[in-house]
Amino acid sequence: MLLVAHYVDRSAIEGLGLYCARDLRAGEPVYRYDWRFVMVMSDAEVRALPEPMRESVLRYSFRGRGEARLTGAMYYCADDSRYMNHADQPSTLWIAERNEYVAARDLPAGSELTCDYRDFCEPEDCEFELR
Repeated sequence: MLLVAHYVDRSAIEGLGLYCARDLRAGEPVYRYDWRFVMVMSDAEVRALPEPMRESVLRYSFRGRGEARLTGAMYYCADDSRYMNHADQPSTLWIAERNEYVAARDLPAGSELTCDYRDFCEPEDCEFELR
């Protein structure tokens, strides 16, 4: 669940991106995992979707990491956090014990909010197709 004022716009990284709508201070919570905003969909459910929706779900879903990794299903973020792009030096940092992303540094309004996808998915699952 996103905790800050934000907007979605074109990204120089990839397609659309998530941006902060106000200045953020280093360490300020940006996103907290909340099951109410994350859908779990089986591969069969995704296959049954109309093509445009299936493409969207596949683009913005992940299988998880470690004990939270799903087999035969995937997680789909139902809020705008799905537009957060990957960066090797992201503008947010994952704090596992709090289940949240925080601003990695002071971020002026209009900064793209990025994360490291390896925080929540296995490297081979960052982009996948249903077989």
